[in-house]
Amino acid sequence: MPLDPDDVLIGSVLGRLARVEQRDLKAVADAVRHVRFDVTYLRAVNDYRIVDKIPLETATKLISAARTMLRATATTARLERAQIAGSYSRIGDGVVREAFMGHTERGSFIIPVLVPIPEPEQPDPEQPTLYDELEEPVRYVTAAEPFERRVVRTFAQSMQAVRDLVVEPGRVPNADSLHELVYRGVSREFCAALVNVLDESAVGEFETIVDWAPVVPAPDTMPRQVSINAEAVDLVRVVADRLRQQRAPSSQMFSGTIVQFRHEEPDDPFGEIAVSTMRRGRPSEVRVRLPIDTYREAWEWHNSGRAVLVEGLIRKSQGRAGIVDNPARFQPLDELMLPGSG
Repeated sequence: MPLDPDDVLIGSVLGRLARVEQRDLKAVADAVRHVRFDVTYLRAVNDYRIVDKIPLETATKLISAARTMLRATATTARLERAQIAGSYSRIGDGVVREAFMGHTERGSFIIPVLVPIPEPEQPDPEQPTLYDELEEPVRYVTAAEPFERRVVRTFAQSMQAVRDLVVEPGRVPNADSLHELVYRGVSREFCAALVNVLDESAVGEFETIVDWAPVVPAPDTMPRQVSINAEAVDLVRVVADRLRQQRAPSSQMFSGTIVQFRHEEPDDPFGEIAVSTMRRGRPSEVRVRLPIDTYREAWEWHNSGRAVLVEGLIRKSQGRAGIVDNPARFQPLDELMLPGSG
């Protein structure tokens, strides 16, 4: 259906929706138009250079960097690595090919990058939706996160990680912090593309804003908006260089969304979850055994759409998914925990 607010009928419907939701007409029209898209707005800001126009060279670099950053995270969403070195994921490249660029917006140079999100299977209405008591046996299964959403989430995580671990501390990260960057999807290629934008004299700040497609629950606690000042360009450049020599993280650390809960014995002090992740570049589920208090927390994280990071020995079991019996680390992926901070 066309979504031209100037159309009398469509404009009337959108106008009523805008009044009910107490939102701007354009915001409502964009929400309807992009209902099946994750939209990442890439914004180049400079108070005195970018108002109605932008240098052609800067615009070209920004569009090129947008594609490179998305392509890099479409690869690290499948397998975290410090440097891609040309070995981009074929499936990840498929997501990039399906992505669109929306029209730029007035006021500063804004490029909307649209990634189509497939609609997941509907959950079983008989399954529990909240977990308040442990007296009753529980087995809860939900749809895995679509890979396309994982790509956009990895893009957003990468921007957040660069800001929190590099820009805000204002110093070159140590080896542990470099590993944290890689675990969250940051690669040398991502940082190098970001440097190409920040290094432009017409850009004072680079900002990303994500509008999550409502067809898949959004990660509520992840910041929608992340901005990085151009003054940080030298730090980001050093990080890109350091990632060139950084070793890949251990295969015993993985991240993903929680897709299953299981607690079938009322007196069992442990519960079991399953995490949908990527291992060796392929979709996989890994079970994790948790103390019951942590299991309760995991339920809340799941309800908030938060991906988790798990570290521990994955034990193989006959005919079943691997299991981590005693995770050394289990936390929301958006909750940066620096060595020595917790």
